[in-house]
Amino acid sequence: MKFKGFEFSIREFAGSLGDFGTLLPFTVGYIVICGFDPAGLLFGIGLTNIFLALIYRLPLPVQPKKVVGSVALSHAWTVPQVLGTGFSLGLIWILLSLSQQLSNLLMKVPKPVVRGIQLGLAISLALTGAELMKPQLALSLLFLGLGYLMLRNKYLPGSIFLVLFGFIYSIYTGELILSDIQLGISLPTLHIFSLDDIIYGFIYAGFAQLFLTLTNAVIATVSLIHELFPDRTDVTPKNLIMNMGIMNLTTPFIGGMPLCHGAGGLAAQYMFGARTGGAALMEGLLEVALGLFFSRSIQSLFTAFPEFITGVMLLMASVELGKIAFKVENMNTSIVLFTALVSAVFNIAIGFCAGIVLHYAVKNQIVSLSD
Repeated sequence: MKFKGFEFSIREFAGSLGDFGTLLPFTVGYIVICGFDPAGLLFGIGLTNIFLALIYRLPLPVQPKKVVGSVALSHAWTVPQVLGTGFSLGLIWILLSLSQQLSNLLMKVPKPVVRGIQLGLAISLALTGAELMKPQLALSLLFLGLGYLMLRNKYLPGSIFLVLFGFIYSIYTGELILSDIQLGISLPTLHIFSLDDIIYGFIYAGFAQLFLTLTNAVIATVSLIHELFPDRTDVTPKNLIMNMGIMNLTTPFIGGMPLCHGAGGLAAQYMFGARTGGAALMEGLLEVALGLFFSRSIQSLFTAFPEFITGVMLLMASVELGKIAFKVENMNTSIVLFTALVSAVFNIAIGFCAGIVLHYAVKNQIVSLSD
């Protein structure tokens, strides 16, 4: 069924599950380690997906902020500390979105550096996926092949097949007991955090997150949108920065995790079939329904999901993102590869800076030689 930028089909629903591999680990971690209420957490993600779907009519993924998530989970932060961090970043994004100079500057980032960031992210996703697959390598490779074989299947597309198998496998191994799943209505509650939480979170995680978000969630995502949807030139860095400002200023009050966009999530959703706002709308409705009716069982459901299937989905997403990054016609491939390598070994922010330095060093050398 199609309707003005929305398609509701098996293919679109499969695409909506495409970035499940990225979303799942952080969702579980925030619930298990930090003590988040599943209802508020899922409502925050779901409502954001719904609003973005209605505004953009594109598969524009909503993902956890990875630097904040990594720090918060490794140090077992309290819920208010995580929420305060998200709120602090929301303030920064709103201020930056009001700067036309910043938007113009981001649009002028050299193309080889953007491609290098995408490739570096693809390598990082692939390594994470491979690590999760390693304990069940033979089974992982089998389902990697099946995932690709069923990628465009009309009746059971690859992502739906992998997610369904993951839950069937967890039931078979006894990790998930159906009788433990409880159905009941749960609504998010109001959450309050202090100025100390805001300042502490920004200093210890938020500041570092800024650079990763500007590169991956803004520059690389806009570039990928223009690559996949050439007619959507209306999607700009300023748009995405404003989105992230609004989502991180509002969702913390219902207990939602810090959120951003992401090129990896978009590549995953596109590969598994997402082409319209229908994918984001269905994902958002699914997340709201899970939070509303299954929040008492979310921890059991998500922690039981086999890690090797998560790894398979991450690896498939990395291949799609890597393929796009290799579209480097008339570009200096050495800059692409150098940026990607530094991004994968250190982090995307350092890779971005290194790529910019190399790009202008090469450019100046060419100008000098021509003189």
